[in-house]
Amino acid sequence: MLPSVSANGGAPEIDLRAAFDSLPHGVTITDTEGYILYYNDVQCKIDGLSKEEVIGRHICEVYVPSVDNSPTLMVLRTHQPIYDLFMIYETKKGVVVNSTHTVLPLFKNGRIIGSLCLIHPISQTKTEPTQEELAALESIQFSNLIGSSPIFRASINAALAAADSPSSVLIYGETGSGKGLLARQLHDHSQRSARPYVAINCSAIPATLLEGTLFGSVKGAFTGSQNSPGLFEEADGGTVYLDEVDSMPLELQPKLLRVIQERKVRRVGSIRERDVDIKLISSFSGDPLEAVRDGRVRADLFYRLGVVIVQIPPLRERVGDLPGLMSFLMNKHMTILKKKNIPVSTEVMSVFKSYDWPGNVRELENVIEGALNMIKNGETIGLNHLPIYLQNQQTPAMPLPPQLMASPALPPFDHGDGPRRPGRREIVEAMSHTCGSLKDAARRLGISRQLLSYHLKKYGLTRQEFDV
Repeated sequence: MLPSVSANGGAPEIDLRAAFDSLPHGVTITDTEGYILYYNDVQCKIDGLSKEEVIGRHICEVYVPSVDNSPTLMVLRTHQPIYDLFMIYETKKGVVVNSTHTVLPLFKNGRIIGSLCLIHPISQTKTEPTQEELAALESIQFSNLIGSSPIFRASINAALAAADSPSSVLIYGETGSGKGLLARQLHDHSQRSARPYVAINCSAIPATLLEGTLFGSVKGAFTGSQNSPGLFEEADGGTVYLDEVDSMPLELQPKLLRVIQERKVRRVGSIRERDVDIKLISSFSGDPLEAVRDGRVRADLFYRLGVVIVQIPPLRERVGDLPGLMSFLMNKHMTILKKKNIPVSTEVMSVFKSYDWPGNVRELENVIEGALNMIKNGETIGLNHLPIYLQNQQTPAMPLPPQLMASPALPPFDHGDGPRRPGRREIVEAMSHTCGSLKDAARRLGISRQLLSYHLKKYGLTRQEFDV
């Protein structure tokens, strides 16, 4: 049933269906949980879906975006509107759409009853992204750590669970996968967020200077030394991020181990120890176990650094996250370059999905920034705007590998019994019975894994609680 409004003076309620049906833009209305109540004909054409495939389903069953980066679910959580947000989104049938979203919370008697989403196809949009719009996107998405793939969300959730713990966190992953971004977000999402955040690349500082940089020095300890605190002291009460810690000289590693174990530092040339309260986050340039086996990192240091170990998967293992990543990066660089909303061609999306992305998200950002520098307003990003090596990677006529093909059409929704909405008790029973297996629990409940993840988050449950 569609929400309705009442005119002043007690006039009969006005049915908004006719107004929404006449709009030239896509319109979707959901209830307070994100189940779709209304879906107009324009939206059917935009998404390539029928109303029978959509009405009554949760948006996570229709669209690829996850719970964490869906603007509709953000509005339902915050009760705050989002205006003209540029998005590249994908339906479960594999249709990719360039658009802007305006999402409004719907209220009745001061209580939220759902959301209204207006989607403007990019060809009709002339709005230039603003700093406010970019800020709105950043509030929806976990910085550049965007993605709904299970392997990626498991890594991010494991890291966030340790944000407020004093224990050390070790992050590893390929170059450009977002290790530094995750480290910063762990600090920003912790109780230390108001305190200093200090990041240092251990491979970028000569070994002779690294000790003084980290631990500080006293006057006369070495030529030119002065009384100065090191980064550990400067970060007292906050967070220290040591990038490429496997590049640290072996002779310094026992001193770092003492900082972790005793929470004390001694400046170079001093006999006095100083107490420090820091959260230590580190990253390795490669496989941390290989660094230990090769003798580049002491085993006892590795154990202390890796109390919590988080692996960020490479972009090639989570190709389904490309639309969300591209939305964020295009908003960012269109704002910087003062460009208007620019669509991405289906040929480019096909190349992006089949490419291995050895440089991961950093490489994707560089490619997008380069294309936006070349393009004029009103044009579409095509193969000719990509680097030569990407243009030669795949021709538009080549089919995608089977594992990257669009998912099959959604089965028609069964209106006979209404939408499947399991309660907390059902979810707990299903997760307990399957020992925390999302796949098996979702099958038992008759819903998708993504929708089960949504309900787990809604009820404050985690898979780990049932993993026995």
